[in-house]
Amino acid sequence: MILPKNFYKPIDILKTGESGNVQLVYDRVGKQVCVMKQRQLNSADVYQRLRKIKSRYIPEIFRMIEEDENFLVVEEYVSGRTLAEILLYEEFFHEDLAAQIMRQLCECLQELHAQNIIHRDIKPSNIMLTRDNVIRLIDFSISRVVKEGNETDTEFLGTRGYAPPEQYGFGQTDERSDIYSLGVTVKRLLGKNYSGWLEKILERCTKIDPTNRYQNVGELLDDFDRRHWRNKFIRMKKFPVTAATENEVEPSADDKFSEMLKQMEDLDTVIDGYMEEDPTSLHGRLLEKSLMQIVQDFENTIASLTEEDINSLTPEEREETLAELEKLRQELIDTEK
Repeated sequence: MILPKNFYKPIDILKTGESGNVQLVYDRVGKQVCVMKQRQLNSADVYQRLRKIKSRYIPEIFRMIEEDENFLVVEEYVSGRTLAEILLYEEFFHEDLAAQIMRQLCECLQELHAQNIIHRDIKPSNIMLTRDNVIRLIDFSISRVVKEGNETDTEFLGTRGYAPPEQYGFGQTDERSDIYSLGVTVKRLLGKNYSGWLEKILERCTKIDPTNRYQNVGELLDDFDRRHWRNKFIRMKKFPVTAATENEVEPSADDKFSEMLKQMEDLDTVIDGYMEEDPTSLHGRLLEKSLMQIVQDFENTIASLTEEDINSLTPEEREETLAELEKLRQELIDTEK
């Protein structure tokens, strides 16, 4: 085996600790900057599974090297700041960005859990945010592969305040453990005074008893999406006004309002069908997805309205439009009951 030192030129030490050193290196063959991590041999199974995952949310693993008693992992260098670093400058994150980060984390966890990997250390310092607001989950030093039949983890590791109770000897960690840490992390991003639409989701994520949390990330995502589009629709009543992008060919006000009327009719039709359908059935789930897509399209139409478009309505037309919006808002709320 060719020794790593013949391939990689050290640039800087990024981190030292019990789990091993992390350094920035230059790959002489690949001609790129990488991150080299020293890990325990018992983590090889985790990294072999990680290497199979091709995800925008996880740094790509280029190489794994066993040398004497050392296990080295060479992976993609991610440019960006951790959420913990951003929080040094910002007291809290805007709700929309926190929700975007939460949804990406859910998608990332779905990919990990499909490989039976539990991260076990989700926290702001282990989540990077790129310039285009895409998260990267890093540091799998205490991650584990779920083993059927185990009652507790063999090692009690994690960050206090972010790790769930079962991670300290009260049970075996599983998908629900990462969900707990995700919930605590997003709560930290939003600040102690937050009371928006994510609140009930975060409360359920962070229940002490795992059986009271979402049982898997798919269940969490379903509730997240349902509450998200419901919140969007409630906000529509405020009739947001945004200017059109300069380079776009702007449809006329008549075209926009005609499209709104069509979308309202579509919403009426789908809501009627959804209310009569078992929401857990295949048809019910398909109707729900259709409903969410129409709401998204409807929101985009409303967001495209300029002040000039709105002023083109007569007072009677404005009142009628808002009345229709209120009616649809109430019907959507009723679908949640």
